Amino acid sequence: MRQVWLQVFTTMICGSIVKFALPNMYLWVIVDLIVFGIAYMILRRYPYIDFKKSMLFIGGLTVINLLVDIRIINDMVGNIASLVIVGWVMFGGLGKGLPSIRHKWHK
Repeated sequence: MRQVWLQVFTTMICGSIVKFALPNMYLWVIVDLIVFGIAYMILRRYPYIDFKKSMLFIGGLTVINLLVDIRIINDMVGNIASLVIVGWVMFGGLGKGLPSIRHKWHK
């Protein structure tokens, strides 16, 4: 499971590097949406991950990135909001226990 999240976070870091090289904020939005799509494709391949809650987490981070990129919210507010989402995940905001079984043959 760690390897899956390593792939997702590597995708997010590579997207940030690409955004650093591009001068246009509209291209930043496109890069954020592409990174979200790649994260969707990565997480969809693994049946033992709670897909809905994982996509809720990744989607929240993507929405914050989009709002910061198009200058609706300030960079500092975006950083604080991202930390709140990470803290929510770390301290049990996504539920306790085992993830739900997505397929009946996965037991």
